[in-house]
Amino acid sequence: MTAGGVDVLAVFGGYQGAFAGAERMAWRTATALAKRGNRVATLTDSTEVADAGPRSRSVAELSAARPDWRPDVVHAYDLAKPAHVELARQLARRYRVGLALTPCSVASVWPEPERARELCRAADVLFVLTEAERAELTGIGVPARRILSIPQAPDLTERADPSAFRRRHGITGPVVLFAARRVAFKGYRALLAATRLVWRERPDTTFVFLGADGEPEAAEAFRAHRDPRIRDLGMVDEQTKHDAFADCAVFCLPTSDDVFPLAFVEAWACGKPVVSGRFPGVEEVVRHGVDGLVAEAAPGPVAAALLTLLGDARARTAMGEAGRLRTAERFNWDRVAAIAEAGYRSIGAAGIGRRE
Repeated sequence: MTAGGVDVLAVFGGYQGAFAGAERMAWRTATALAKRGNRVATLTDSTEVADAGPRSRSVAELSAARPDWRPDVVHAYDLAKPAHVELARQLARRYRVGLALTPCSVASVWPEPERARELCRAADVLFVLTEAERAELTGIGVPARRILSIPQAPDLTERADPSAFRRRHGITGPVVLFAARRVAFKGYRALLAATRLVWRERPDTTFVFLGADGEPEAAEAFRAHRDPRIRDLGMVDEQTKHDAFADCAVFCLPTSDDVFPLAFVEAWACGKPVVSGRFPGVEEVVRHGVDGLVAEAAPGPVAAALLTLLGDARARTAMGEAGRLRTAERFNWDRVAAIAEAGYRSIGAAGIGRRE
């Protein structure tokens, strides 16, 4: 590591057809690190376009393109894709440098829990999004001194045009927005079932779903709830996503297994209140009654929370503004990158991975 910056190799997997939160976090952190004067290379099968330095899809491609290059640190992301984290560990050993890890996902959704725990213990520094995540890691034997807290940050275009979104899709009433992969723990089925409960009191409400199907059952779930007031847009471009956030009355993600969904910060950045499901550490993420509401991830509680917000414009505005101010003060990629740099330098200060 030099005073002029850090050489970072970021290793992570892509979600083909679904630009997931962990993937966004990896790309945006890498981009922010590069903007701060660090030299970043990425090793990933992600198909997204990002301005984050040289990119390789395989170790062979990386070695051929940069045969004499060695990073100061290898930074892995997302234990929902343990093969990529394992590859990062192997590369850190090959280069004789430290391993940084951002788990990005809660232990209950790790496909290989024992392997993931081993990788956590092997990392020289880990970045967590909540104190609940920190407690989970110390509980599996990760020394507390290796763990640093980082914020989330929004990933939005420069400007939104909510009226364009509304015109394009012929929407006249209030919008409840869902934006995530359609997997069971994200709560999309609970929200689909809640639509009919909401319509009993607010029949003019439109439910907009963004994101790719993450499980085979998703398509059938949407067929079973077919209604013109349910707009399943699937994967959309970044401008449409931002326009949808800016247009919605409420953002609803009734997730039951998460760390800190990036989409909440995107809703707050647009001044919108959120409805979340209950998951470990949710009270650190959504301040119930301040910038959103927390409900059990079941149709009745989700519908009740939505009706509370849809029926109270003053509360919606106040919660959305509280979220917007919080995001402006705390949640940005430059801050994420600054903490990552501090973590990398802590590895060097501990004498880990120093080159001979």
